[in-house]
Formats: sequence, structure tokens, C-alpha cells
Amino acid sequence: MADIGNRTIHAVCWDWNGTLLNDVEVARTAMNTVLRQRHLAEIPDQDAYRRVFGFPIRAFYERLGVDGADFPAAADEYLALFAAGVRSASLHPEARSTLAAVDRLGVEQVLISATPADTLARQLAPHAIEHHFARIHGITDVYAASKEHVVESWLTASGHDPGHVVMIGDTNHDEEIADALQVRFIRFRHGHQEPPTHARHALLGRLGDLVGHLAGETSVARD
Repeated sequence: MADIGNRTIHAVCWDWNGTLLNDVEVARTAMNTVLRQRHLAEIPDQDAYRRVFGFPIRAFYERLGVDGADFPAAADEYLALFAAGVRSASLHPEARSTLAAVDRLGVEQVLISATPADTLARQLAPHAIEHHFARIHGITDVYAASKEHVVESWLTASGHDPGHVVMIGDTNHDEEIADALQVRFIRFRHGHQEPPTHARHALLGRLGDLVGHLAGETSVARD
């Protein structure tokens, strides 16, 4: 497992769906309804879901057999089903305690999601964790191919040196964004996508392990 280097960490940029929010089963169930209505093969379990999921989302639908012309309608159906089901999703174990522990280290935390801002606000509301984040950003286009521009805009406005920022996510695309923006990346393995086999970045089996990476493997900014 790669470590994140001996650097002072000024900010942690969190992903939401799959990283802090344990919503993989909600997503699989919603997608299976969309597939069943189209007489397509359903996704049998979470491991199979993680193997097929990925960005761009349109390509994910195509891998499941949804015709490109049908993508907007299928995506709208999925989003409605997911919105109804996500109310039952809980945070991942140790999410609350990890956010609180990072606060105690004096590290700024932000939340940036590929979920539209108003939808993100509704998903966050039941969990009462907004106070941990200096900024919360979602995308503006529900069909957006990437949240990279949102992360980049926040990073530029924040004034943080990318080398002193850690991004926590659960997908290859999160990793690609971190690499493109030259920020540190840590992968959470129990989210929406199966981790790659390479060891370029640290891999978390538990969210609580993040505190050890920040406090034990780096010096942490306190101002």
C-alpha cells in the first residue's frame, strides 16, 4: 500500500456517495428496476455492481445494455428511484467519528459530489454532518460527465497548494481527478467501484484508518 508522503495536510476533500454515504445497495436496487423494465440482465450483487460501475455514467449504462438513445429516459427513471430509496441509506461505519477526528486535527474539510447541489442538500439533511465542512459543492448538470471542474474551482478559490490537499473517494474517476489536479488521493474500498490492482494510492478498508494516515504519516497543519 502506498502512503501519502511526509507532507503537511491543509485540507481533506471528501466524496459523498459511496464514500461517506453507504448507498451502494440503494443504487443497485434502483438500477435493477430500470434494467428489469427493459428486459435486461439485472446486477446480482454488490460485488458485481462494483465491477461494472464507472464514469462516464453514460458508458456505465451502455455496459448494462441500455441503448445510448435511451440513456436520458433511463437515467431519469434511475434518479427518481434512487431519490426515493436513498432516504434509507446510512453513513458508512466510522464516518461520524472520522469527520470529528479530522476536525480535532485542525484540518479543513470540504465535501464535493457528482450529485446536483439541491439533491445533495436533501441527501445530507438526515445525517446532520454539514457542520464538519467548510464548503459543500455539488454539480449543476445532472448529466455532467465529471465533477472535476467543481473540485478544480474550489481548489483554485481556496488558495491551497494541491500538494497539501488529500482527496478521499471511492471511484477510479475520483482518482483521475486527484491525479489531474496533483492532489493526494486515498481510496475507500467499500464504495461504488472496485479498486484497481495498482498500489499508487493508499487504500482504506475502514474510514477510521484515515486518521492514522493524517496524524501518523504526515505532519498536520493546525492554523
